[in-house]
Amino acid sequence: MPKKMGVNTKAEVARARKSAVESERKERETRAKEEEYWRDAEGPKSRAAKKKEEEADKRAEAAEEEYERLVLVSNTNRDDSVIEARSVDDAIAQMSIGDTSLPPDRHPERRLKASFKAFEEAELPKLKEEKPGLTHTQYKDLIWKLWKKSPDNPLNQIAE
Repeated sequence: MPKKMGVNTKAEVARARKSAVESERKERETRAKEEEYWRDAEGPKSRAAKKKEEEADKRAEAAEEEYERLVLVSNTNRDDSVIEARSVDDAIAQMSIGDTSLPPDRHPERRLKASFKAFEEAELPKLKEEKPGLTHTQYKDLIWKLWKKSPDNPLNQIAE
């Protein structure tokens, strides 16, 4: 006697999925018809709805104008202050140094270490010529004493 076949689960799942999709489609169609019916029955838009739409249009228009204002800013990368010269002498003659003084340095202590290193590199050879035979730490001590009084010291520039 032949075996009885069980239920094909894959086929059952496929049928169920197909029927669910079909029922969902029908439900969407009925919902769309109902919405259209109520939209027609409602008639023209109410004043409040019209006012809301107008306000939304005004906001969108204002946003577009703001965007255009930001986009249409002139490009300042190329300025009339660009110097065009054929030789170095011409370029130097056209350059002008105005009174573009920098604001006072509010945090000189941030640049203290780097400026001391530069000062030390510049002064060490001079001191070695002037006072030969000292140890390295003695040179460092002398440089530090000179540094405290130096105009290159950013902390001294505050007092000026």
